[in-house]
Amino acid sequence: MRGKDILISGSGIAGLVLAWWLGRYGFRPTIVEKSTGLRRGGHAVDLWGTALDVLEWMGLLAELEERRTRNDRGVMITPGLRPREIELNRISGQFASKQIEIMRGELVGILGRSLSAGGDFMFGNSISGMDEHAGGVNVTFESGDSRDFELVIGADGQHSNVRHIAFGEEDRFSRNLGGYVCGYTVADDHKLGEGVHRYVVPNKTVVVFPIRHSGDAAVIFLFRPTRPLGLQHDDVKGQIKALQTTFGGESWEVAHLLDRLTGAKDFYFESLDQITMQSWHRARIALVGDAAYCPAPAVGGGTSLAVIGAYTLARELAEAKGDYRRALQSYHNATRDLVHQSRVIGPALFESLVPSSRISIYLGMLLLPLVTRLPGALRRNVPLLPRRAVRAMRAVSEAPVRHGGLPESHESLSI
Repeated sequence: MRGKDILISGSGIAGLVLAWWLGRYGFRPTIVEKSTGLRRGGHAVDLWGTALDVLEWMGLLAELEERRTRNDRGVMITPGLRPREIELNRISGQFASKQIEIMRGELVGILGRSLSAGGDFMFGNSISGMDEHAGGVNVTFESGDSRDFELVIGADGQHSNVRHIAFGEEDRFSRNLGGYVCGYTVADDHKLGEGVHRYVVPNKTVVVFPIRHSGDAAVIFLFRPTRPLGLQHDDVKGQIKALQTTFGGESWEVAHLLDRLTGAKDFYFESLDQITMQSWHRARIALVGDAAYCPAPAVGGGTSLAVIGAYTLARELAEAKGDYRRALQSYHNATRDLVHQSRVIGPALFESLVPSSRISIYLGMLLLPLVTRLPGALRRNVPLLPRRAVRAMRAVSEAPVRHGGLPESHESLSI
């Protein structure tokens, strides 16, 4: 079989960027998504350097700028010290020449609208089986239907269904960093989100910030438990109980935020797991974004890496003159070093975001506001974040990719 039909599992950021570029290069992408529509929940995400270049080539930069969070200033709070103000936009300057923070839902909406004219979506459905044959992959869906595609791409996140079916159980590839993240949205009726407020005590952090276009506030809990919680992904009652047990008794506005957990919008709860694979393709099946190389949720780098990876995969498929084997191997080769470098981001930034000792918190409270006020030349030589994390984030920000024009040839995929 020769053709251009490619199935993408997952309508998140990686899947939408991939579909856009595949369409530009003459392929026919179909996105299957188990939700009934685009999933717009989630926390704020960062786009750095090269990822912004890719989105600019898509004609989306102006809208991204308009919808960014504008959370440029923050306040650090800990019992026993007066609050400290921080210029947050100066922190990203250590590793990125340009950066936009945007709510995940806003970014998904922008990407979804960019596909609205030509996107082929299968909402409310999921892959139940894949049978590779000489000419492609026969895919069976939960609905009972089946179709043939030349390739299947898993862009379905940290708990990827495609990875599970094609590569094996998640615990083969998942490395826990020792923490958990929970997020949800509340009405900002107490103005909790005026600026980015970060409350921190040993092994626990709470972050609250405004969602500029909605009048709501986003709430994020990060914590390091004394033992693994052993909770299932769908055990919302158990997750809420774990948060109440962990954060009950804390000061500031924490009790008020816990009271609003039940019925909160866009609730999610994840263990801070990193996905580590030796290869993110096999035969006619490939993975992109968090499904292949999640640095860890909520700690930075994953969104930019997903955008870069999705663009790179589409570009390699277009340039391979129909040879999917060559394309998938070239995609792996082009992203391998960057993925390996990104693996230090999660562990290093988790320790910075959730310090394990009071002395680390006090030093951060005292030094960080001072350092962010230094002139640029001096500030670049004073580490605001762990040096190994800065090096890795700079690698993601400065990842070399070529401009997104049309290649000379974008033929059908060959057997």
